[in-house]
Amino acid sequence: MADWNNGEKTDENELKGATGGDDVVDDVIIEQSAVLLRGYVIQQATAEDPNIHVRHEDLGGRPQEEDDPQIKGVAEQLLKIADDLNKNVELQRLVSAVQANCAQDVFMSVARSIFEDGINWGRVVALFQLAYRLIYQALTQNHTEIIKRVISWFLQFMKEHISAWIRQQGGWKNPLRCHGIPESENSPT
Repeated sequence: MADWNNGEKTDENELKGATGGDDVVDDVIIEQSAVLLRGYVIQQATAEDPNIHVRHEDLGGRPQEEDDPQIKGVAEQLLKIADDLNKNVELQRLVSAVQANCAQDVFMSVARSIFEDGINWGRVVALFQLAYRLIYQALTQNHTEIIKRVISWFLQFMKEHISAWIRQQGGWKNPLRCHGIPESENSPT
């Protein structure tokens, strides 16, 4: 797993962001986004239905991902932002209108509409929520083949539209700080 500091990898066999430029850093951000989405989905699904059991492997990940405290911490931060977003009726209507078996162009259209007025952490979390809703529908309706497609669409959108912005914010270090949530609520439990 990539180190969360400036896109540098900890394994000496992996590329370091400093030598590869922005493209390598953005690739690290996309890799981190995939791991974060899986953590977000697992935590959100468990909160919504304690009887549902989803593992990182079920979402295309590796078992050791769930042991990374940084992943858990950032995923928890994203979930705190999502709590605020759940009060946004228009966003909830938009996300709820998309069906799990939707076409890629429908997903991309809704994703673009989330960001039509610019990028901020709340809107990034709204994209996570959109992907989560579709994955959750697929899980509860036993359409597991849809899950990898939704994750792929999510990552494609992140790469094409959002990763450069996340890089400019310093990566996934601390979305809460930028979202205006007080520092005392900021530390993962």
